[in-house]
Amino acid sequence: MDLKVSEIQELAPVQFNYEEIKNWVTEKAQEYKSLVYTEENMATAKTDRATLNKVAKAINDEKIRVKKEFLKPFEDFESKCKELQTIISDASNHIDKQVKEYELKEQAEKEELIKNTFDSYMSNQKFKELVNFDTIFNPKWFNKTYKIKDIEKELNSLIIKINDDLDVIETQVKDENLLLTAKNYYFNNLHKDSVLGDTLKEITNKVEQEKKIKETLEKKEEHKVEEVEEEIMVAKFQVRATRTQLLELQRYFKEHNIEVKNI
Repeated sequence: MDLKVSEIQELAPVQFNYEEIKNWVTEKAQEYKSLVYTEENMATAKTDRATLNKVAKAINDEKIRVKKEFLKPFEDFESKCKELQTIISDASNHIDKQVKEYELKEQAEKEELIKNTFDSYMSNQKFKELVNFDTIFNPKWFNKTYKIKDIEKELNSLIIKINDDLDVIETQVKDENLLLTAKNYYFNNLHKDSVLGDTLKEITNKVEQEKKIKETLEKKEEHKVEEVEEEIMVAKFQVRATRTQLLELQRYFKEHNIEVKNI
């Protein structure tokens, strides 16, 4: 069905006494522009201003009236087109709803099939409890062009990669607690391409942190032992020095918390 619209004829210009009005307006404008208003005739200035504004408003009102008359045929056409579009949209939305429901149903069925495939591939793996389906799920698997056999290939490649990565991790991380931390980090970030490198880097950082903490604690313990073992002694002596030297000596005692008593 074609939308057949009658050819729009060229609209004739609106006829009105343009030249007559223009000459009058120009003449009046020149008259008013040549006037100089003073305090004595300021009331006249306000009246003249109101007169000009009234003429300008009358012209604008007529412009709006004529424009509305010109637009009436288009407004009627526009209204009818919108009505036709509404009728079509109602029908299209009815179909669209069914299409989307079907696509969601299709998607849910494929997701279930992918989950079953995932469970089948993971069932015999030692790390099956650690691999979260949502972590490794790829949205592109929902595409119609993506067949189950393609997904099976990806899952198989993933399993091979996990086994190889775990061999590397278990070889490099001997501490049981660190190994557990490494595996948790690895499987939580399995969706990343750089997961193995990131995991080893994470463990290296953790080892360095623990080493620094241990060294700090050991230094604190050594310092405590030194403080406990150092014997408090009392010495009596007489000092012969200048005033400046005595002041320096006094400052030294104070800075090192040495108790001094007069003899």
